[in-house]
Amino acid sequence: MTINPKMITIARESRGLSQTELAKKIGVSVSNISRMEIGHIADIPSLDKLSTVLNYPKGFFYQHFSIQPPNVHYRKRLTLSPKIIRKADALMNIYRGNIEKMLNVLHLDVANLPMINDNKYASPKKMAMYLRSFWKVPKGTIKDWVSLVEKNGIIVILFDFETDKIDGRSMMTDDGHPVIFLNRFHPGDRQRLTLAHELGHIIMHLKTYPTFERDEEEEAFEFASEFLMPEAEIRYDLSVGLTLGKLADLKRLWRVSMGAILYWAEKLRAITANQSRYLWAQYSTSGYKRGEPLPIYLDEPTLMFRMIHIFMKAQDLENNQTAYEDLASAFCHTIEEFKNKFIAPKVSLRVA
Repeated sequence: MTINPKMITIARESRGLSQTELAKKIGVSVSNISRMEIGHIADIPSLDKLSTVLNYPKGFFYQHFSIQPPNVHYRKRLTLSPKIIRKADALMNIYRGNIEKMLNVLHLDVANLPMINDNKYASPKKMAMYLRSFWKVPKGTIKDWVSLVEKNGIIVILFDFETDKIDGRSMMTDDGHPVIFLNRFHPGDRQRLTLAHELGHIIMHLKTYPTFERDEEEEAFEFASEFLMPEAEIRYDLSVGLTLGKLADLKRLWRVSMGAILYWAEKLRAITANQSRYLWAQYSTSGYKRGEPLPIYLDEPTLMFRMIHIFMKAQDLENNQTAYEDLASAFCHTIEEFKNKFIAPKVSLRVA
């Protein structure tokens, strides 16, 4: 076996290091790091040193899984630094590579997603209506939202992007299993909308090229809003005497933020421009841009953790510390990092 130079790059980026920073830690020139990342294996310094500095077992650098960019239609802010994006992309690819290892053994059914004909279902709203019907979602609020998504074969991961500016990203495994990453430190109402937003990208945009003619972010928002707050069920409440207090009541009911509900009212033209300006001014004056009242909680993802335990049984491993150490080795992680990523963690809010 030979070292895969791509794994050196992804290990470095997953630790948030530049080539210059890694070179300094290892004690080699930057050009040496550059050469070994493009495949000049002879220039690689002691593998023990790389393993220690980057905190990955030596086996990590011999892996050969494909490195892919996340869904390019993700919500982003222009102020994000390239280093943060590269680190998030690298960590998501590592997750993805280990999920593929499990899928090769478990043979999980492909996601239960319909084939959408753009000509027949021409609008994001119609696509959301169709998917609700396809998944047999009853009328009203979707309470166990993550559970519904996972029931249909989509893997959901609560992820630390190390920034508030990324809501979520999505990727596909080589076998076509969607994986959605949600910012674990966002409020539950925002996570719920992000999950629907990423689902919209998967349904509508994953197999299409980005275009300048379509605003794919707006399409994903429309899909997400219709899926979580169907127009036929919410329009009356949006168009009759909408106030800040009523927005709070609707948040309790639909489990989506007051801001998202107000924006949906604008999109549906259920309120006038003057009403919209007045409500947004009240919303801002009340301090709700910094944080809304009435916290909403997202149900915990469980599919990946269930996959872990089924994978353990398939490998004849007992549910104990030794088994976790064996799995950590198979996933090319330290035991601490393996437990943090793949054993159900308790989520706590990030302190600013």
